[in-house]
Amino acid sequence: MRVLRHVLVVLGSLLLLCSGGSAVAQPAAGFVAMGLVPAAPAGTPSDQHSTGSRPSSGSSRPVPCPTRDRVGGTNMAPGPAQQRYFQGDWRLGPAYLPRTGAIGRMLEGYQRLDGYRSSAAFLDCYWNERTGGWWYPYPDGWTLLNGEPLKTTVTLRAGQKVDLFGSGFGHFLAPAGTPYTERALPPGNLNTLDPDYPFGYHLYRVTKPFLVEAGPIRPWFGQPGQGLQYLTGPSIPQLVAAGNLTPLN
Repeated sequence: MRVLRHVLVVLGSLLLLCSGGSAVAQPAAGFVAMGLVPAAPAGTPSDQHSTGSRPSSGSSRPVPCPTRDRVGGTNMAPGPAQQRYFQGDWRLGPAYLPRTGAIGRMLEGYQRLDGYRSSAAFLDCYWNERTGGWWYPYPDGWTLLNGEPLKTTVTLRAGQKVDLFGSGFGHFLAPAGTPYTERALPPGNLNTLDPDYPFGYHLYRVTKPFLVEAGPIRPWFGQPGQGLQYLTGPSIPQLVAAGNLTPLN
């Protein structure tokens, strides 16, 4: 019922966006609607780090490993390393995570191995040895309803703020400030690949409207998901070059 409620709220927000309104993203603990939040501070926070895991607010029941509707990716180890990795494994993300600032707020309640007894159990589920990469939810991370992706086409309008965790070279965005747990990303997306973008965080303002596919994110990587994601046609660097997006950090 909780997942269904989240899906219905996200769909309501999509209808609001399609009608020209705006939606507001709230932390997972007070999930009301998905959309945009007030601007995060310029730049990412200078770090006060926590230990590699966060207190869990969810159930201690083991998380079932999804084996359907998935596709194997290929992921390369970062190099040279910009930080220490959790248990010395880049796939598990940074050993220390911020508690404060914009990124710390998005990581509130995040536990990278949530529901899994060990990192080995987590990697056995989500790492594809054959392709040398993660198992990703197919297609494109959308929540499925009767096997079909829940998504629609919306226009991102000038002034909206969007962000991402990762390399910054892909095609996925989220409303700025979406909690990391609702993004259902692998822990390695928090790695610092470029010192200008600590913890892989990129923040943008929409400066020219453009179309995206939008819909709720499927639970994955031991995280609840159900946040809102935007899938772009052009890559993020292409949208920046075309003047659709302006980097804010």
